[in-house]
Amino acid sequence: MKHMKQLFFVALAAIFGIQTSQAQEQEIEYGLFNHLGAGLSLGTDGIGLEVSSTITDFLGVRLGYSFMPGIKYKGNFDFDSSEGFLRKEDGSGYYDNVDVEGKLHMGDLKLLFDLYPSKKSSFRFTVGAYIGKSKLVTAKNTNHFINESYWGNSGPELGKGIKNYTIVSDKNGVINADLKTNTFKPYLGVGFGRDIPRKSRLTVSFDFGVQFWGTPSLWTDIDVNMDTRYRKIEKDRILSEQDWVDDFKDGIDIMEKVIVYPVISLRLNGRIF
Repeated sequence: MKHMKQLFFVALAAIFGIQTSQAQEQEIEYGLFNHLGAGLSLGTDGIGLEVSSTITDFLGVRLGYSFMPGIKYKGNFDFDSSEGFLRKEDGSGYYDNVDVEGKLHMGDLKLLFDLYPSKKSSFRFTVGAYIGKSKLVTAKNTNHFINESYWGNSGPELGKGIKNYTIVSDKNGVINADLKTNTFKPYLGVGFGRDIPRKSRLTVSFDFGVQFWGTPSLWTDIDVNMDTRYRKIEKDRILSEQDWVDDFKDGIDIMEKVIVYPVISLRLNGRIF
């Protein structure tokens, strides 16, 4: 029995030695597009698919697409019933709440460059850009539609003092609004892990960074002095009036401060060749 145990450990050591030797023999060298990899990521930018390649020991490139499944959110917008945000069908006053449904639309092509401080480093800096949809969120009311006789040419007033600045409904009496950002979003971040492993076929990497998506803006169909078209809601025009909806103004203020979006993702990488 003693000899069997010794033989077992000798065999085990030999196997590990052979595997280590093979791993060392298979260690690859990074050169100009001489290796190709693929990755699957999950993070705050959604589900991502990427292809990657080497340029030098210090530089790699990734091209991919990330998207967030169409997530819906339902909420309720409350305000003072005297503020005049949505007039009742019978003309007796204004509703003091409206049910709203929002839907997330996130999908971007991404081109990223990974810069490594040394040949053996797994830590990296990443620069690049996300390019995709400008409509980030679409929203609409799901109750309290305006009077049918006004469909398509009337809707909520942004305040009692803004008589010529009105959101117009669609042909079904629904008020639609879109939250938009820039289509081109520069990216800056850091990460850990090589996109194309040197010794193995699979590896895991981690990214943390931010998208610079610009100042978000709210777009909808607006009537200004009988000129009805799809346009951005102008904050300065609303604030120039003395009698606007407080909740609406506060929402615009908060929205305009969110000019970056944090990206945290975990990625599984595989070397194709």
